Amino acid sequence: MELFNNTLLPISEDEFISLFLKGEILSNRFSNQILKAIKKFNTSKEIIINPKLTNLRENNLRKAILEESRKYLSRKGLFEGFPNDIKWYRSRFPSSFLVNNVKYIDYDYWLEITGGSRFPKDAIEKINKNEKVFDVSYDNFIEASNCFKKGNIFEEIIIVSDSKDYVVLEGHLRLTVYTLNKDILPKFISVIIGFSDHMKEWGNF
Repeated sequence: MELFNNTLLPISEDEFISLFLKGEILSNRFSNQILKAIKKFNTSKEIIINPKLTNLRENNLRKAILEESRKYLSRKGLFEGFPNDIKWYRSRFPSSFLVNNVKYIDYDYWLEITGGSRFPKDAIEKINKNEKVFDVSYDNFIEASNCFKKGNIFEEIIIVSDSKDYVVLEGHLRLTVYTLNKDILPKFISVIIGFSDHMKEWGNF
C-alpha cells in the first residue's frame, strides 16, 4: 500500500459496487446476468450507467443486483472468502507496474492462458500466436485492442491487494488489452484498488 500512498483517494463500498456493476454491464460475457437482476428488481440500468451515490435507495438496489448476479453479500461464487474489511481507493498506477505486477484471478482459463503464472504478459504470447486455450477465440481481445488504439477510454480496472500481491477482480479483458498495447500506454492509468490484510482468504487471490 505504501507504494501508492501519494495517489490513494478513498472511495466508499457503494462506489466500488457501482463501478463493478458498470464494468460488468458493459461486458459481453456478464451483462445478461446483470440485466436479469435489473429486471427482477423492476429498476433501470440507468442506476448503473449513471449512478447517484448519495441516493440510499439506489445504493441498496445496486447491492441487491450484485448479490443476485454475483452473490456478493452472501460471499459465494466469485466472492467466496472475500474479506469484509476491504478499504477502497481510486489510484493512479504506473502503467508499467499495472501490466507487469497485477495477476489474473485463479480461474482455469487464466491459469491455462498464462502457463500457470497468471500474469498477462504471458497471456499475450498465446494471443499473438493465436494459440487458443479451451478452443476459445481471441476475437474479443483483438476487437477491444483495436478500440483502444483508436483512442477509446476504458472503465477503471478493479484490483485487490494485501499490499504485497495484486490481483484483478474486474477488468480482465482491459488488463489484457493494456498489456497488448504496453508500448502506447500513458505513463499512469487510473484504477480502483481495495486493500485488506486478509485478502489471501479470498479463494481467487
